[in-house]
Amino acid sequence: MSTTTDGTGTLGPGLLTIGQTATPIDVSCLVNNAAIVPDISEGDTKTMLCGTSKRSADTITWALEGNVDVDAGLAAGFFALTWEHFGEIVDFEFTPSTAVGTVVSGRLKLAPLQLGADNYGDFLNSDFSFGLDNFDPATSVVYGDTVALAVAAATTTKAK
Repeated sequence: MSTTTDGTGTLGPGLLTIGQTATPIDVSCLVNNAAIVPDISEGDTKTMLCGTSKRSADTITWALEGNVDVDAGLAAGFFALTWEHFGEIVDFEFTPSTAVGTVVSGRLKLAPLQLGADNYGDFLNSDFSFGLDNFDPATSVVYGDTVALAVAAATTTKAK
């Protein structure tokens, strides 16, 4: 169910889990901001001897980017996962707003979080950018209105 009739909403409350399927880490309460970010590169154009031109296809890469507070004091935490398993491809599930209901899931490549802060007394925090692996929005996104319809159908089926 969306926050408004036009399907818009705010960031949070939401959910972000990252890690192996059987043991993902819920990092939702560490996240200061997060977004799925597309990066589109326009294809190259070349001119042929006859004067016509061709352009190669555009390419798009995707990443999960944001900022988190660093849980460096936990051997089984998110910080430890990124430092001990950097470069590994793991599962993720991201729900930016439970009220909007849209869920993005797939696989991402871990990169180490930084350890530190800008000023004495600040929370330890880190920006992150995890490239998404073989991401296809057509199969990796379940929209909030689809979730609401599935829940309504399941409720109706159970009631019968």
